[in-house]
Amino acid sequence: MKIHFAFLGLVLTVSSLQAELRCLENEAFIEIRNGESLVLRYRKQPSEEAAKNDPLYSRTGYIHPLCTPSGKVITGDYAPDHPHQHGLFFAWTKTSFEGRAPEFWNQMQGSGRVGYAKTLAILPGGGECGFDVLHRFEDLTAAGGPEPVLEETWKIRVSLVDGRYLLDLHSLQQCSGAKPLVIEKYHYGGMAIRGRADWLGEELGRIVTSEGKNRIEGNHTRPSWVKMSGQIDGASCGVVAIPNPENFRAPQWVRLHPSKPYFVFSPMVEESFTIEPGTTYESRFRYVVFDGELGGEEIASLAPADSK
Repeated sequence: MKIHFAFLGLVLTVSSLQAELRCLENEAFIEIRNGESLVLRYRKQPSEEAAKNDPLYSRTGYIHPLCTPSGKVITGDYAPDHPHQHGLFFAWTKTSFEGRAPEFWNQMQGSGRVGYAKTLAILPGGGECGFDVLHRFEDLTAAGGPEPVLEETWKIRVSLVDGRYLLDLHSLQQCSGAKPLVIEKYHYGGMAIRGRADWLGEELGRIVTSEGKNRIEGNHTRPSWVKMSGQIDGASCGVVAIPNPENFRAPQWVRLHPSKPYFVFSPMVEESFTIEPGTTYESRFRYVVFDGELGGEEIASLAPADSK
């Protein structure tokens, strides 16, 4: 049996056995849906919120919203306190490139840019559901105009296990040309997630590490996972980020903000490193998106086989 889906100008045909998790693409974004419910949206073009902010904050190449199986949105975008933080995103902060210092995190500086470049693959559903995309990191301080620095591939795969969404993100970064990028020692930058704007402070948006440490105690520690959770419409929900133990400098340091709902895995907290031409900076993360509560034993059972 075949089912035909029409969504925002795209027609997709899949078998009925593949009709739960499905991946759809149009000119503005890529979506993964569970039936008719949104799981995530990846931005190929700036969102409607971008127009409400300074153009410096406009961004593509990130995921927002990210939703729980019951449909609760747990990520935030263009928050008034940090409009440069965008859902699930990757950005380096303090860098050196050809004697200049492009900054890809704090967009208000106007020195660096990260964005969607092209779609590499769409896996519509069934055995695998997800997509591969290419990002471009550009130095905006070069005299001749924007200069490519890095090309990054994201491989996104989504599954539904025990009533939770598992989002596996595989990032591969390579130099665009023959010049290296130095990631300078700094206290944040890397693979990040921004939570809802109303999850401010420990009372509304709790962050805890695998060692049971909170925002203050866990900052710049090296946990095996980090959980951010809170309530939406009186019901608990959240997300757990599980970095792969084979990532560079694993377990990586984590920046936990003392009051804002975000955290970031930062391998440069104590020492700089360089992405050299001809090499690949590779990292993998699993995000478990859940309704209700999720304890440490359950998190361990949902980790990738090589992350337990």
